[in-house]
Amino acid sequence: MKVGIDIGFANNGTAAMLDLEELLATRLLVQGNSGSGKSHLLRRLLEQSAPWVQQCVIDPEGDFVTLADKFGHVVVDAARTEAELTRIAARIRQHRVSVVLNLEGLDAEQQMRAAAAFLGGMFDAERDHWYPVLVVVDEAQLFAPAVGGEVADDARKVSLGAMTNLMCRGRK
Repeated sequence: MKVGIDIGFANNGTAAMLDLEELLATRLLVQGNSGSGKSHLLRRLLEQSAPWVQQCVIDPEGDFVTLADKFGHVVVDAARTEAELTRIAARIRQHRVSVVLNLEGLDAEQQMRAAAAFLGGMFDAERDHWYPVLVVVDEAQLFAPAVGGEVADDARKVSLGAMTNLMCRGRK
């Protein structure tokens, strides 16, 4: 079955559709200036694909927690230990549950560590539990900074490692 996600209209007025199977087999970067509609597009992708595929949303600002109300996503508050987040992520994979990792309220370093632990747990899950999952990282630049700035170097490295792992192994 072919599932198309309606992402708006093309210049000629026809519906612009995104093939979900193709999306799962590749990668997508949504990039634009502030206020250009990036989060709106991500929400549209998530809402239209929710009935068809497991989803994992890394949400630094709490913008996607409302997916739980309409689509049944489990909201995981990231204010936990890294070991707890890793275990939760493995169970999420095992039970094929869609999830929003809510990082709101954590400082930048805590967000980086929590996202890295959670993604690590998803990748470390038993291979028997690997099913297609759409992973969305909102504000991805927060998790892959070029320089450490205000965060500890080890936090930056672990977060950058998790994002690199996601980009390199994500299609598997």
